[in-house]
Amino acid sequence: MNHLPSDLQTRFTAWCLHHGASEAAASDLWSQLSTLYSEAHRHYHHLGHIASSLAEFDATGSNNSLIEGAIWFHDVIYDPKRGDNEAASIAWFLDATSSWLDPQSATAITRLIDATDFRLPLSDDPDSRLMVDIDVAILSASPEAYDDYCQAIRQEYAHVSDEAFRAGRAKVMAGFLERPIYRTEWFIGREERARENIVRELGRLRRGESP
Repeated sequence: MNHLPSDLQTRFTAWCLHHGASEAAASDLWSQLSTLYSEAHRHYHHLGHIASSLAEFDATGSNNSLIEGAIWFHDVIYDPKRGDNEAASIAWFLDATSSWLDPQSATAITRLIDATDFRLPLSDDPDSRLMVDIDVAILSASPEAYDDYCQAIRQEYAHVSDEAFRAGRAKVMAGFLERPIYRTEWFIGREERARENIVRELGRLRRGESP
């Protein structure tokens, strides 16, 4: 998380103000949000992931403020030991923004956060498709960056034995190969590299090698 954009807080504040928050409310919310994203057990799901996701979002040319909102809040609650992180993030988001965010926007952002839960059926909503593609953009990173990502995920699951981690991770990653990984025009050209990365990781996992 060493190279965060210097204007990350400014950008978050601007998003909050655009949606009706006061300067004081935006400042307080940034303090809470940045503290959560800086928890010691986060090695990938931290502000670096948010900054990278925002960069991916910007690169698409989209100016959909609701998708940006979902990016900011989708991993605000993240604990590898629990199975309801998306739902908990939604609950936190709704509570934190209830005094100023209009209900229609809150509902839309909730739907977009929910879309990042890979255990749920995929949504065909165009905004949800883009949100998910942004969230899993790391899968099509360079081999070196992908390997760093794999190591960071293993660190987040340090409480899980090597054998259990390899079995669980292999099941999750093999699931990505059963369907198209990317479903938007902007990302579809990165499909092949994502599949190559996943196949390479699965080989390591099945050989019992560390990330």
